Amino acid sequence: MRSINPLASWRWCLLAVLAVGCAHSSTGPAAVTAEPAPRAQAAPVDANLAEARALTDQMFGPEAQATQRKQRKVRRLMVLTGAEDTGRQMLEMMTSHFEQSSSIPPGFMEKFREAAQQESIVDLLVPVYMKHFSEEDLDAAITFHESPAGKRFLAAQPRVLQEAKEVGEQWGVRLAEKALRALVKEESERKPTPARHEGQEL
Repeated sequence: MRSINPLASWRWCLLAVLAVGCAHSSTGPAAVTAEPAPRAQAAPVDANLAEARALTDQMFGPEAQATQRKQRKVRRLMVLTGAEDTGRQMLEMMTSHFEQSSSIPPGFMEKFREAAQQESIVDLLVPVYMKHFSEEDLDAAITFHESPAGKRFLAAQPRVLQEAKEVGEQWGVRLAEKALRALVKEESERKPTPARHEGQEL
């Protein structure tokens, strides 16, 4: 009777187990779980990515960069032309007007000054310049106001405006005097001439 080699028997058992395990893994439930997941969830991710790209283009794209460049030129021109100083003068005029009014409630001036510090007339005027001036116009205006002639023009503006105001006031007085004389003349011409009687001396 032949003796059985324990080592050989052990090897044959191991091979049998491996063979059964491989066959079971290729046909059993594990094969089902190994199937790729459906790609239905990829759609929201793609939509979010597209939205993020659109937002990035809106904030940093060529069109946004062109708008920001034009805004910088508008602000540069407003500095050169003294728009901020003009806004400050307007604010002082409004403040003086309110202070002279007796109908404003107590504490109004303090709240008015606080609100004025939070807003700038320059920020409000930038869209107006953006609307009415092209970038080429802004470039030309900046070039002029930065030139010696442009600086002399700006320096003379306060005197020109003051003298123009005086001329306008004188013109208005002269027109009023002419209008009054014309009314007096028309009134005198409409009055009936008194009739003369015989023997009445003129």
